[in-house]
Amino acid sequence: MKAMPDELILSGQHFKRDQLLDYARTLLESENVEWKQSLGQFILHWLDNRPFVEVMTSGSTGIPKTIRLSKAAMLASARLTGQFFGLQPGQHALLCLRVNYIAGLMMVVRAMVHGLNLITVPPNNSPLEFVPANATIHFAAMLPVQVMNALESETLKTKLEAIQTIIVGGAPITPSLEKDIRVLKNNVFATYGMTETITHIAVRRMSGEESSEDFTLLPGITISTDKRGCLIADVPYLNEENPVVTNDVVHLSSSLTFRWLGRFDNVINSGGLKLFPEVIEQKIAPLIFHRFFISSVTDDKLGEVPVLVVEKSEMLCKEYLDELHEKMSGLLRKTELPRHIYCTSAFHEGENGKINRKKTLKTLL
Repeated sequence: MKAMPDELILSGQHFKRDQLLDYARTLLESENVEWKQSLGQFILHWLDNRPFVEVMTSGSTGIPKTIRLSKAAMLASARLTGQFFGLQPGQHALLCLRVNYIAGLMMVVRAMVHGLNLITVPPNNSPLEFVPANATIHFAAMLPVQVMNALESETLKTKLEAIQTIIVGGAPITPSLEKDIRVLKNNVFATYGMTETITHIAVRRMSGEESSEDFTLLPGITISTDKRGCLIADVPYLNEENPVVTNDVVHLSSSLTFRWLGRFDNVINSGGLKLFPEVIEQKIAPLIFHRFFISSVTDDKLGEVPVLVVEKSEMLCKEYLDELHEKMSGLLRKTELPRHIYCTSAFHEGENGKINRKKTLKTLL
C-alpha cells in the first residue's frame, strides 16, 4: 500500500505531519466549537497507526450505525473523485460540511491526496456567508439546503456560481431546487453514494444544457440489480465489503448509467401496483410551497394507499385542501392520488437532517 498522505494545506498554511498533529490537538483542547473539534479528532484518527477510520452511517442501507472504513479504500475513493473532476495541486476546495460524517471527512482526505488548499467555514445552513466575495474556489461539496439558501440571496448566489465545481448530496434534491440549479453557469452535480461506498460512486449533471436525469458511474464501478429492482454496486476498492446491496430501486439505462426511482422501503403496494413516493413527489412539487412527503396508510381493500404529509405551522383550510386535491388530480394517475392530506407543525428528522418519514407519520396517526 502507498504511504498515507500526512500533510494538509489549510487556508494557505502548509502543515507537515508533526505540525498537523499539533494543530489537531490544539483544535481539540482549545476550541469549544463542535465542528472544529471534529476536524481535529479526524486528523488525529487519520494520522494514527490504525488502518481504518470509524464513521457513522446515514442509514442508506439500513439502520444508522458506526462502521469501519479502510484508509486505503478512502484514498482510492479520493483519487477516483480527483480523476473524474480533474482536481489539481494548489486548487482551492471548500469544507462546509461537518466532519462527523463521510462527506465532510472525505473533503479533508481529498485535500491531502491532491494537494488542495482546504478552506474551512462553519458547516451551517448558509456557509457561503463566511466565504470572502473575491475568494477563488475550484471544488466544493454541499447539502441541498446550503445551495437553496445561497440561491435566495443575490450576494450568496454570486458566490455559489463562482465555485467552479459543486457536488450536492446528503439529502433529496427537490424539483424546484433542481430547476433553479439548471440555470447556473458553473458545474453542479448531484451525487449518488453512501457511507458504505465512501461517498459517491456516480454523479448526475444538474446545471447547464448537459443536465441529465441519469447518474453516470465513476470509472471502475459496476452495478446490477437484485430481484427487488434495487441497485447492487461492485466497488473494487472496498475489497471484502463488496458488493454493496442497497435499498434504492433503479432503472439501468445502460452499463454506465442509471436512473434512481426511489427507496424500496418507501414503496407503496396499492392493490398490487408499486407506487414510488419520490416519483409522485416530483410530479406535485410545483403545487406545494412547504416541505412535504408522500407516504402510505393501510387500506382494507387495496392494502396500502398513498397519503400526503405537509409541514406547516397552521392547519390547512378546507378550501386550500380542495384546490390542492383538484390540481393534483390533474397531474397524477388515479392510483397515485393521495387519499388523505395530513398537516404537522414539524417533521421528525435524523441527526443528519434527513426527514424521518415513518416516525413523522406514526406521530400524526
